[in-house]
Amino acid sequence: MSKYNVTLVFEDGRSENILADENDTLYMACLRNKIRILTDCLEGACATCKGLCVEGEYDLDDVSEEALSEEEAAQREVLTCQMHVRSDCVIELPYESRLAMKSEPQSWACKVVAVESVSSTVQRLDVEIVDLEGEAPGFMPGQYVHLSVPETDEKRSYSFANPPHETDIYSFFIKVLEQGAMSDYVRDRAQTGDQITMTGPFGHFYLRNPERPILMVAGGTGLAPMLSMLDHMVESGATSRPVHLLVGANDPEELFHLDVIEAYKTKGVSLTTEIAVVEGNDGWQGETGHVTALLRDELIADGVDIYLCGPPPMIEAAESWLADKGIDDKLVHAEKFLPS
Repeated sequence: MSKYNVTLVFEDGRSENILADENDTLYMACLRNKIRILTDCLEGACATCKGLCVEGEYDLDDVSEEALSEEEAAQREVLTCQMHVRSDCVIELPYESRLAMKSEPQSWACKVVAVESVSSTVQRLDVEIVDLEGEAPGFMPGQYVHLSVPETDEKRSYSFANPPHETDIYSFFIKVLEQGAMSDYVRDRAQTGDQITMTGPFGHFYLRNPERPILMVAGGTGLAPMLSMLDHMVESGATSRPVHLLVGANDPEELFHLDVIEAYKTKGVSLTTEIAVVEGNDGWQGETGHVTALLRDELIADGVDIYLCGPPPMIEAAESWLADKGIDDKLVHAEKFLPS
C-alpha cells in the first residue's frame, strides 16, 4: 500500500505536509492528520471541498457536473472528498488555514551558526535546529519562514536560500538597512550560538514542476528563493527546461553570489543570466537601470513560467509589463520583499 507526500497550501500562505494513503480520499488523509478541510456532503456533489492540484497525479471518484465541471477538471481543480493521490502532490485550498486547523504553525528552536557579509548591504544568516525531534521543516523551494529577532519580541519573514533537501543548515539573506529590527541585529550584535525561533513554512511563491521555460526576475535579496529553486532543480534532475535569470541591484557593490549563479551552468541547468544595476561605477561594464528594463518580448515568446521576487516597485512594474503583454496571471508567481 503506497503512501505519498501531500503539501496543502492555504489561502493565508500557511502550508502543511501530510502522508496520504492511496486508498484514502484526501479528505480522510487530512482527517487522520488532524486537519479538517472544509467539506459538506462527502459525495462529490456540493463543491465545498474544492481545491486546485498544482502538482502531482491523482484519481477522482464520481463527482457531479454541478460540483466540478469538465472545464474545472481540465484545469486540475479537484474535490478533495473524492480525490485519491497517486504521487506526491501539492494542493492549494481557497480558504485560511484557521478554518481547517486548530494548531499554530510549527516552530523550531534554532541557533546561529554563521553570519557573513556577502555584499555591501547583505548579510547571510545561517541557523541550525537545536535538538531536532520529529521532522525538519518540510518546505517547498521559494517559501519563507518567520524568524525571531534575538533580544526583542519582533519577528521577520525571510525566504529559504537553501533547497529542501539540505536540512542541516538553513540560510537566509538579510538586507541591512540603517534602521530595522533584524538589520540592527545582524549588523551590530549577531554572534554564533544566538537563539532564534523559526516558524513556518509559508507562501504561495514556490517552484512548480518545470513544464515550460522559466523566467526569473530577482531584485536584491529576492535572489534567495531563486537559489533555492535552482538547487532543487539540480537535486531533482528537473533541468530540461531553459532558465533565464534577471538579477538587479542598486549598485555593483550590492550584487552577491554571482559565482554561485554561474556554477549552475556546470550542474546541468540551461541557465542564461543578465544583470542590471540602477547606478553603475567606473568599473561597471554591464547594464544600467532597473532590472525590469531587461524584460522584452523574446523572453516570453514561447510561453514561460515566471517567478518575480524583490521590492514592491519591482514586482509591480514587472506585473504591469506582463499584463500589458497579455500573459496569463496563472503563469506569474510573485513575492514582495519588504524592508526589515
